[in-house]
Amino acid sequence: MKKPLITGYKGEIGSFLLSGLLRIMPKALDIFCVDVNESKEEVIERIKISDIIFVCVPMEKTIDWIMQYRNLLRNKIIVEQCSLKEWIYDDPRVRNFDIRSMHILFRPSQTPNLEDRKLGIFEGQFTGDMIQQLGDLTQSQIVWYKGAKEHDKEMAVQQALTHRTLLLLGNALKNCNGSTYISKRVLELSERIKKGNKDLYQLIQDNKYLPEQLEKIKEGFENFNLGDYWND
Repeated sequence: MKKPLITGYKGEIGSFLLSGLLRIMPKALDIFCVDVNESKEEVIERIKISDIIFVCVPMEKTIDWIMQYRNLLRNKIIVEQCSLKEWIYDDPRVRNFDIRSMHILFRPSQTPNLEDRKLGIFEGQFTGDMIQQLGDLTQSQIVWYKGAKEHDKEMAVQQALTHRTLLLLGNALKNCNGSTYISKRVLELSERIKKGNKDLYQLIQDNKYLPEQLEKIKEGFENFNLGDYWND
């Protein structure tokens, strides 16, 4: 991987990627990073000497960051990290940039077991060598998506619906006397969500495909039949 730059290297995803690059890159001198403490001049200098830019700023600031340095990013590979993707590809301001998508499908600080780590990328965006490097960098199994729409539809279930369900169940369970094994696990997962970034989780809840999933789950509750879920 040629001269990568991590933007937002002090955040959870940025620091995780920086740690991975330090592990797999032959020379630390070929790795660059910036965050809020660097001046605009320092950011410009590091963009100029970098080949691939990992944008790890807060999701809602991703396009603003690209536009701020748009004249320097024209010939760079930009790898965005957002939990939702379609809104980026729908924005006409960034259509002429070489934007590629990856999604670390776990919270690094809370996922010590390598078998629980998966990395989502889009088909056709990365070469074989870089796919291998991204897998090594994140120590993750690669999960493929055909594009932004497929990714966001799946995240409506895997993230938005799952988070909402766990939070609601956790709230219902917290005042119960005693606890079953499953209840304990639900409470643990609910508390894990609460330790995350509230602004990010709100954006995940704004997934435009979530209402469709909520209707399906409502119908499932209303027409619930235990036998439909049993393998006799």
